[in-house]
Amino acid sequence: MTTHAKRLLVAIVAIPVFFGCIWLGGWWFFGLVAVLTVIGIHEMNSLSVKKGASPQEWLSSGVAMLICVLFYSGNQFLLPTLLVATILAILVLEMFRVTGSASLNVGATMWSIGYVALPMACLLLLRNGPYPNPDSGVQLICLVLGSIWACDSLAYYSGKMFGRHKLFERVSPRKTWEGAIGGLVGGIAGVLLIRYFFLEADQSFILNSNQTVVVGIIGGTLGQLGDLAESWLKRDAGVKDSSSIIPGHGGVLDRFDSLLFVAPATYVYVNHFIL
Repeated sequence: MTTHAKRLLVAIVAIPVFFGCIWLGGWWFFGLVAVLTVIGIHEMNSLSVKKGASPQEWLSSGVAMLICVLFYSGNQFLLPTLLVATILAILVLEMFRVTGSASLNVGATMWSIGYVALPMACLLLLRNGPYPNPDSGVQLICLVLGSIWACDSLAYYSGKMFGRHKLFERVSPRKTWEGAIGGLVGGIAGVLLIRYFFLEADQSFILNSNQTVVVGIIGGTLGQLGDLAESWLKRDAGVKDSSSIIPGHGGVLDRFDSLLFVAPATYVYVNHFIL
């Protein structure tokens, strides 16, 4: 089976499941985010192992689950306490390990939590926030995903058709400024289209048009930075994909790298500057 066929088959199966969990919310969406987070933690730890670290995978996965539980239950105010306890636990446990560099192991363990678990758990905050309309959480998740996917698509085709000037050749040789500009336009167009569809369905929308454009800018800029960051980490580790768990697509980090930047930024924007 060709890579294109694998991608198409995965999309046919995964997209309905993904959006079904988003729509149902509750434990369905929690389960989706938790599974993606734990897999992402494993992939990040695997990249760290390539660089000679020996992260405490069970601890990082357990803390990632606790972060998801806190964010899902609305107890995110306990996060600083959890992080302090986590740092102390990592340091104490590392004293009883005899594998590699203690500093490298501690840093790699905390890095996987900070880079993967915290941003992914922000999806739970976006979906379950205290909104006036029960559909607002679904709308925000759709805006985040729509901005990222539209950005990726238009960046790819813009770069392929018009790309001349390299964006960041040391990190990603094929990306161009023309593609990046196309991605920004795509991010904005994507969120406006999503807002239009919700309004056409006679649903009130949580953001006005200007606020929606800001989310598109977040997705069209930070989404591309997230993609570059993960490309840089893979290049540093000497691998093409973070894993092969998704046929034709690579790993969770390969598919959701942009989300790690866009989800927390969108949460901060909506909950601290709008609501």
